[in-house]
Amino acid sequence: MTCSEIIIYLQSKANPDNVAGMARFGISTVGTLGINIPLLRELAKAHRRNHVLALELWQTGIHEARILASVFEP
Repeated sequence: MTCSEIIIYLQSKANPDNVAGMARFGISTVGTLGINIPLLRELAKAHRRNHVLALELWQTGIHEARILASVFEP
C-alpha cells in the first residue's frame, strides 16, 4: 500500500467517539481519527522495515499515521 492508500484506509476507520474519549485524556484532537492501536499494529505488520513509507506517514501530521510510522518493526 502507498501512503495515500493507507491514509484513505485510516480515514475509513475513523471513529469520532474515540476522538472524544482521547480528548478526555488530554490527547489533542487536531488531526486525530480515533483509531485503536490493535488495528494500527495489524496494519504495521504488513509494512515492516519500510522506512520511506514511515517518513511519508509521519509527514502527514495525522496522529494515527504517526503512531503507525513509529511501530514499523526494524
